[in-house]
Amino acid sequence: MYANFGAAVAGNIVTLRLFFPDAGIDPTQYRRGSDPRILTIRVGGTFQSRLGAMDWDLTAAPSMTKCPHPNGWVYVAELPALPAGFYEYKYYVQFQNGTARWCGDPCTKYGGAQNQNAAFVVGGRSGVTAELQRRLPLADQILYELMIDDFTAGYRGDRAPIEALADKIGHLKALGVTSVAFMPWTAWPNDAFGWGYNPTLFFSVEHRYVNDPAAPLEKLNKLKVLINTLHQQGLHVIMDGVFSHVDTTNAERGFPYYWLYEDPNDSPFIGPFVSAAFGTPLDFANACTSEFIYDVCSYWLEQFSVDGIRFDYALGFYNGNPNQGINRLVRDLQARCVALGRSNIAFILEMLTDNRFEAIHDTDTIGASGCWFDPLMYQSFEVAENRPGSVSPFYLRCLNAGKDFDRDKVPVTYLENHDNFSITSHAGGRSRWFKAQPIVIALMTCCGAPMVHNGQELAQDLAAQGTEIPRPLDWALSTDPIGTMLRDGLHGALARIRSRHRALRSHNFYPESYSESLNTFNSEGYGIDEARRLAIYHRWGDDDDGNLERFIIAINFGDDEQNVDLPFSANGAWTDLLSGTSVTVANYMLPHQKVSSNWGLVYCKVESFDEEASASRKPADGAANA
Repeated sequence: MYANFGAAVAGNIVTLRLFFPDAGIDPTQYRRGSDPRILTIRVGGTFQSRLGAMDWDLTAAPSMTKCPHPNGWVYVAELPALPAGFYEYKYYVQFQNGTARWCGDPCTKYGGAQNQNAAFVVGGRSGVTAELQRRLPLADQILYELMIDDFTAGYRGDRAPIEALADKIGHLKALGVTSVAFMPWTAWPNDAFGWGYNPTLFFSVEHRYVNDPAAPLEKLNKLKVLINTLHQQGLHVIMDGVFSHVDTTNAERGFPYYWLYEDPNDSPFIGPFVSAAFGTPLDFANACTSEFIYDVCSYWLEQFSVDGIRFDYALGFYNGNPNQGINRLVRDLQARCVALGRSNIAFILEMLTDNRFEAIHDTDTIGASGCWFDPLMYQSFEVAENRPGSVSPFYLRCLNAGKDFDRDKVPVTYLENHDNFSITSHAGGRSRWFKAQPIVIALMTCCGAPMVHNGQELAQDLAAQGTEIPRPLDWALSTDPIGTMLRDGLHGALARIRSRHRALRSHNFYPESYSESLNTFNSEGYGIDEARRLAIYHRWGDDDDGNLERFIIAINFGDDEQNVDLPFSANGAWTDLLSGTSVTVANYMLPHQKVSSNWGLVYCKVESFDEEASASRKPADGAANA
């Protein structure tokens, strides 16, 4: 419903529609909230000079007519015919108590150049987006978290960031990623740099991302062109949706459905649904809020063919009620995708501040595709810093990231994200880039959908944490010896290994259980040797042809070469996928195997499907039976 409000353009005629829910007309709309107590609404903007008046002249601004709606009221204004152009506008609302203020349009599809104005385009191209031809389940994806501004700052020049991003699609493909997980592109109140986690206009792309003075009518179409280009290259598009809270700091620039009410506290869209750590919370106890956010998600899924949504701070609208908040939103969106015949749409939760592994339970309960998995990142920070005891039994639990998830759900695993120092910074700077090698091997060989953060592959020292300041990528680093090694020889090589071997994407992991006190290998030689900073684990599962794939992974997180009696789950020929070296194993052991410092071994063996293999797919009396 809400996607149909805002500015509708038919030829050169523009109709503006602004909706307000009313529980007196439809009692289901809200339980907490009140009438906005509006006296009149006028529309001012940059279109007025085309109608013989001065832009933003209130005395000549068209008035809106209040009309009935099944769920409340809708204010309507039809503008006279306008020539092709990009036009900004706002609503000037006079309230019954005599106060008045300029407010934005909560359903605008375009953002203005300043003051969070709404906008519309007459003429230009609307464009369509084509769906990705082969959409993978989340478990089979490798994500790249991309910050549009920082990613393009070093080379875009005067071009719109969205348009310039296409220059680096080849880089992303060479990196082996399958999916681009965008940080927020929906509009926020800052006209300058921002991360987008203080949203105001949910249906609009941030103006500075799509603005090109040379092509003012192509703003929204630029995002569609980019998505089509990514889809043509086989890359998924995942958007970051910030739906727990909004920015309300300023009437002209804040979330319109807050300031469109005489007393903003009467807005049924705002309220303490659960405790929120950020901004002003949205009240998902009210049906109008749920429907608004559902329509926002549907708009991006259907009009822009995005392949998934990450729900930022989902804990901020999760109260355990299956009919409210994130529970209802995910369920309703999944049903909508089924109705549209769209499969493998990823719905990813960020259960920020969730204690340790509670996010797993919440993901299973909500029924999302997966969730961000913080434990691996935080423990990897300590490993990169060479902290004593960091390569611990708990780290083994972090590597067994799929543990306790339902089998159709996975963690999104990562070594860094936008909220934290880079792994290079934790390692001590770019001169210690090699400390990232074993940690990336671990990331790409454990369960989950691994995610590479913006510039991680360049080993750039990004030390800004928790502050929305620019961290532009230095693209010169991508072609120096370190950058080339990390991009092609490490991230790219491991991503290709993971994509070729389905079993590395399974939940299967041995040793499956761990004890905090077991800081040496178990009786079969698997687990953690804390003193030597070694980890040895076993992965297995079916390949794409139904054969049984086995993996023995040994990782040395230390600065000293180690020799170890390496256990194997089967005798015969095995190949280290990192070096291409083949060995023959007898007695389920490869004695005195060298594991280089800050490196690892990824041994693989493929067995044709038979009854014996079928009966031994889960460890019983030890890893040799797996």
